[in-house]
Amino acid sequence: MRIRMSSITVAAAASLMFLSAVTIPRASAADSSSDSTAAGSKKTVRTENRALSHSVRQSLTKVPGLDSSHINVLARGGTITLAGYAPDQSQIDSAQTAASKVAGVQRVDNRLTVLEPGN
Repeated sequence: MRIRMSSITVAAAASLMFLSAVTIPRASAADSSSDSTAAGSKKTVRTENRALSHSVRQSLTKVPGLDSSHINVLARGGTITLAGYAPDQSQIDSAQTAASKVAGVQRVDNRLTVLEPGN
């Protein structure tokens, strides 16, 4: 019984020694700088998207006869999504045309709908 217990103790001690010798990967300075670069680029992309959304919203407010108060503008990587509603189809078409003419807009995803009377 003593031999068996001592062999278990030796095996456990050897396991602990092996596990303590295994290195655990740690973040290096290069890793943290790439993380800050990724975070910086995410922040830059977010800022660019906001600026593009703002430009499109400004463009919509300058279109004569267009009620843009119920139009939401979302920008993501040069794609503009127009969502919400307008009183008639001609205003929806005007909104899409105005959005597509803004510098930096690559594509317009028009999800505007005509507001049904009584809603």
